[in-house]
Amino acid sequence: MATQHSDGELIAACARGEAWAWDALVDRYKGLVYSVALRSGLPEEDAADVFQTAFQRLLENLSAIRAPQGLAAWFITTTRREAWRVLRARNREPADPATLDAQMSAVGEAPAARLEERLLADRVLVREAMAQLGGRCRELLNLLYFEAESPSYEEISRRLRMPIGSIGPTRARCLQKLRDILKRMGMGEA
Repeated sequence: MATQHSDGELIAACARGEAWAWDALVDRYKGLVYSVALRSGLPEEDAADVFQTAFQRLLENLSAIRAPQGLAAWFITTTRREAWRVLRARNREPADPATLDAQMSAVGEAPAARLEERLLADRVLVREAMAQLGGRCRELLNLLYFEAESPSYEEISRRLRMPIGSIGPTRARCLQKLRDILKRMGMGEA
């Protein structure tokens, strides 16, 4: 399943021309890219164009991506720059990106939108970290935190063939591993 692959693995597979990997990257980052484009003040039609351009830039720069764990931040920056370019072209006013960002902040868009962008980026980083976490820890944390309805400890014990008494200590070790991975990915103190 593609969601189990890290961004680095997906980028390498894309570079080899494997279409499934490209589909997985688009699926993983489409929400983030659209959100950034829309929050930049673009209508849906222009946001769709910016979406296409952002992914085209990724395709053009696959071999230049040196830190795949920073792909979410790369998409945020690339999408913002393209949105600024579209807004400048539409308004036919040369504007510096910092000025445009300050103007968007002044109308009250920034705090909520930046938080939403950050949350989307963090969600992508957590998904990437979970993919790196591997096997039993990933299964346990998915059951505990990402299932639509969290199963009981009895159900987790049955599914993972793990004694109920070891679920808590194992969870603590797995969360520490996840924190360490997120730190390495540059998410700060997770």
